[in-house]
Amino acid sequence: MEKSKLLEILYEWNIWSGKRLNTGFGREVIERLLKFVDLPEVLVFKGVRRSGKSTLMFQVIYKILNRGVDPKQTLYVNFEEPFFAGETSLALMEQIYGVYREHLNPDDFAWIFLDEVQTIPGWERWVRGIQEREKGKVKILVTGSSSALLSREFSTLLTGRQVSFEIFPFSFKEFLLTKKIEIRGKEDIYGKKRRIKYHLAEYINWGGFPEVTLNQSEEVKKTLLKQYFEDILYHDVVERFRIRDVITLKRLAINY
Repeated sequence: MEKSKLLEILYEWNIWSGKRLNTGFGREVIERLLKFVDLPEVLVFKGVRRSGKSTLMFQVIYKILNRGVDPKQTLYVNFEEPFFAGETSLALMEQIYGVYREHLNPDDFAWIFLDEVQTIPGWERWVRGIQEREKGKVKILVTGSSSALLSREFSTLLTGRQVSFEIFPFSFKEFLLTKKIEIRGKEDIYGKKRRIKYHLAEYINWGGFPEVTLNQSEEVKKTLLKQYFEDILYHDVVERFRIRDVITLKRLAINY
């Protein structure tokens, strides 16, 4: 890929020129994650599609910026970027890092955020290599779907070099917070019992996927959930395990 085009893409995604971060709704797990950001291990956020992994990355970026980190010390890369289609190779990862170091941050410590990194075959080798080559100069955080991060290379190349966090959709407590209901103790439960029961029925019906929860339209909620179902079924199950009888699998998934 041309260096100028790559730099243009990176500027669109990053906050080097004053772009605001979309940090979404605050998650409970963020404080736990922050305890590990200064350790050398790779941080891995894995979980079901659309559970909020990318938003958590933005929340981590926001938190470290509040500590005084220069925005140019952060590099965020979304590997589902359409312009990367057909460029999914370790050479692309090396080129991205090289362009970043050449134009934004030649010498200082760098926080590298690799979103949906599983689209790059063998990404684990690059991450391990950069950790060894730039020891003490980088912190790497990656996201990916749970199924995609079960590869043998992930288990072997990054053993002892990573800390993984399973990211789930909103818990019921988080769901209630989106409805401006905060539960601090038993007294809150008793005092807000009617509202809690009402929203429990809603939570059971729609689940806790962040985008679904935060949207008010039932039509949009249904469309999103249907799309999540299709994406998980076809990308995380059919493609990964090379299922041939897709119709039977779909019936099984719907009925059980």
